[in-house]
Amino acid sequence: MTRPESSIVDPNTFVDGHTFSFQSQPYLRDLFEAVADGRLPLVLVLGAGVSMNASLPSWRSLITKMTGAIDDDALQRLAFQDTSDPMRKAEIILNLVKQGNVNVQDHEVIRDALYHKNATVVPGQLANSLARLIYTHRSHVKVLTTNFDDIIEKALYGYFDESRVHAYSISQVEPWREWARTSGNIGVMHLHGLVRQGQDPEEPIILTESQFLKYGARVRAAISDAIDGACTIFVGLSMSDPNLIGPLYESAGSSSPRFALVVPGKEPGASAAESARYAIGSARYLEEKLALRPIFLKSYSQLNQVISDLALASVEPGRYLAGGAATDSLTYDQRLARALDTCYSAIGCAADDWVPSGNAASDFNERLYQALNITGGPLDVLRRMSRLYRHPNLGGPDGENFGLSLWLRTRDRQATTESYSLCMVGTSAFTHREEWSMRRQVPISSDTPFTAAQAVFLGSRQAANVIPSPTSRLWRGVLAAPVLLVASGSDKNINGEPADILTIGAITLNSTHLVTGLDGEEEAGPEEFSIIKRLKAVHYDELVGSLQKAAEFVLNLA
Repeated sequence: MTRPESSIVDPNTFVDGHTFSFQSQPYLRDLFEAVADGRLPLVLVLGAGVSMNASLPSWRSLITKMTGAIDDDALQRLAFQDTSDPMRKAEIILNLVKQGNVNVQDHEVIRDALYHKNATVVPGQLANSLARLIYTHRSHVKVLTTNFDDIIEKALYGYFDESRVHAYSISQVEPWREWARTSGNIGVMHLHGLVRQGQDPEEPIILTESQFLKYGARVRAAISDAIDGACTIFVGLSMSDPNLIGPLYESAGSSSPRFALVVPGKEPGASAAESARYAIGSARYLEEKLALRPIFLKSYSQLNQVISDLALASVEPGRYLAGGAATDSLTYDQRLARALDTCYSAIGCAADDWVPSGNAASDFNERLYQALNITGGPLDVLRRMSRLYRHPNLGGPDGENFGLSLWLRTRDRQATTESYSLCMVGTSAFTHREEWSMRRQVPISSDTPFTAAQAVFLGSRQAANVIPSPTSRLWRGVLAAPVLLVASGSDKNINGEPADILTIGAITLNSTHLVTGLDGEEEAGPEEFSIIKRLKAVHYDELVGSLQKAAEFVLNLA
């Protein structure tokens, strides 16, 4: 019997070509057409990837962190070594925690492992993009999540009045359905329960094996009912949860489209190409047996871009899907190519230049130096924070000093071995006048050693210490954030926010001090740590915002 032809992206194309492409991934066009058409209700099923984009732990990391609550050193050590299935391990850990503290509740153990102490969690780019998409389909959209946190609700508050957004647990399915019958109301169904910071939980909490067995039928029924007759998108999920797979298997003959956005992991000991072949080959099961349409993306930043572009396509379907002239098309590849040409031109590059050179390089690096000091820029924010945190050792020959570097996505016509990569185009700390001295094509991948590339891969800010090298002994820490370009091709807004948002690269703030803790932290004195390490969440967010402002300044985007 001949196996039916698959519409999943070819593994070689995934590794070497463009994945955000209707030609490479036919399912991607199916997704955009189904969502932009708007005739079917939209259902979003959200998993840990949405929370991880807001710097919260994955499910496995959450269970590992919970192990720290075991009040017995020997038992804790054995629990860390336990390789049981995650649901079984969660069961074991909660029982061991309660042996040492009979009054502790499950949600309290989860809360303490889920959230950083004294830090208010804010939505990441992915949650905000989802909220923007939900707003465009607000009259007929349902949201379900396996996450314990309220990240998606916080993102929705940016687009809806808080009174219109309500969280529900699996014990409240009928009230959830009733809430959604009023146009403009958004109810978020927390399939595994909800654990908030500083508030009571929405129970039942479903994390352990026994809890999954007890409530699994309810969860499967809620999912089955929601996806019936709808366009469903699974975002940030591993697609191995039987409570997700069951409803898909039972309704595999349905004509309603179901899509899964997937960022494949790198298998231990395997190359990127081997890992891609394994993940994409494994997905044939989802396609053939569950009628699920998997869409593979190279990074979480690219996953976020798909969600963001779905909102854009919903308000500009003609320009996004019609396939018109390149100068007017809003498809991702056309839009990105035009945006990068604009950015490279703004920093003094000709059409075929990698980086500015000669006088253009001197002018651009001077502009990066100026960007450090603009009102609302990184040094302006850090000087104000130094007074709040009593950190006087800022600047000067013996104090903490900073440099700013800009990295842009490599243009297609210049990419050599890596089509999905970054190029460092300039730095404030010193000037490169010759083009050869700055050229550096850095792959955007899960195992990259470059913090700028990590920020783009994960679609979120990243901080790391720098191992000194023979060519760079000055810098000891770096904070990197993705750079966003808004309204490059469309001036449409979604509830006052730009519908057209592109990730075009990253900006890094380098420090002469350490920005994160060390495994052997006692080996470093307090004076060696950056003020960045001491910042509370709200101030950290302000600093990251100042990096975007600096990028807009150097690219003349403001």
